[in-house]
Amino acid sequence: MRRVVITGFGIVSPIGTGVEAFFDALGQGCNGIAPISHFDASGLEVRYAGEVKEALSFAHEHEQALAERDPKVGFALTAAAEALSMAGVKAFSPDDCIHIGTSLETFFFKEFSVESPSECPEAFFRHLVTHPWRLPLDAALRAIQTRYGRGGQAVTNCSACAVGLQTIGQAFHAVRGGRCSLALAGGFDSMINPLGVGGFQLLGAPALGNPVPGKAFCRPFDASRSGLVLGEGAGFVVLEEREKALSLGKTLYAEVCGYGATLDAHGLSAPDPDGDGAARAMLAALCDAKLLPQAVDHINAHGTGTQLNDPVEAAAIRRVFADTWQKVPVTAVKSMLAFDRRCWIHRGHHLHLHPTARNHPSEYRPRHGGGWVRTDARQA
Repeated sequence: MRRVVITGFGIVSPIGTGVEAFFDALGQGCNGIAPISHFDASGLEVRYAGEVKEALSFAHEHEQALAERDPKVGFALTAAAEALSMAGVKAFSPDDCIHIGTSLETFFFKEFSVESPSECPEAFFRHLVTHPWRLPLDAALRAIQTRYGRGGQAVTNCSACAVGLQTIGQAFHAVRGGRCSLALAGGFDSMINPLGVGGFQLLGAPALGNPVPGKAFCRPFDASRSGLVLGEGAGFVVLEEREKALSLGKTLYAEVCGYGATLDAHGLSAPDPDGDGAARAMLAALCDAKLLPQAVDHINAHGTGTQLNDPVEAAAIRRVFADTWQKVPVTAVKSMLAFDRRCWIHRGHHLHLHPTARNHPSEYRPRHGGGWVRTDARQA
């Protein structure tokens, strides 16, 4: 069976853009969550988010225009470019594949809602049909292909929270199965707009109001957690067949050994209270990698900071890692980056575990246990 390695990765995040900036901030436990500045959120109860701070620039006018119209396309282009540059890829070959993922198309309702259909119905509906009031889901994919070539198989996935990881898992299986020798994979998103923030507020999942002084706003696995915080950004990797990458003298940053995914289907936004879906996904990944649970020495949790997710995820970890769960370090990157569909890759040659920013033990540890990495980075 072919082995699959990571030869490049790129990142756009609320705590830094670019691999070095991101990992430096991650190791220090920097907080990227701040008051929403993308729009006036004073009329909403959700007022904080993890926004990308840097202004991104692009060499081509059409890329700049796309990024200005839909920021997440710019995030995807930037992270993909960094990953491909690190891997030494200047253009896709017909044997390469592209697997990327995001959440929803972007709609520009304001651009056609200003006209009243009652005043001039024909003009209104003509405008509604012909005006580009939405950006297609595959806009980022097409922008990447315009810059680097069409490649072979190209897929845009939109499976919600797990999309970043699922694109990498699907690309991993494609490389391992011999359907391609190189794949670009990753996730990108931005829902920090009135529709996205308002929609999540209606779900009752986000943290509301303002942070409590001295506490992180997003507090995964904490007894005083108050909800998730929306974020934005992108994370991409280049996957290659190991022997070919070695023959080309490439740096191998990590190896992907297995992948598993399940459909919980318990509720629209509520997980199975027994953690069955999460447990089966972890067991599937271990089976795919032909590894026992005892071989795992770090868990990067979903860790949303919501009342529903965290106890369920902790229960799933205890179930799968029955003999080792009290010793395995668990981290939750959303405490610093907030919640979106990108996929974060831990630097394989950088053997430190990032903290779960300002995660207060309070009564959570005795209730749920585990080796939670709290306020300081830890040597792996």
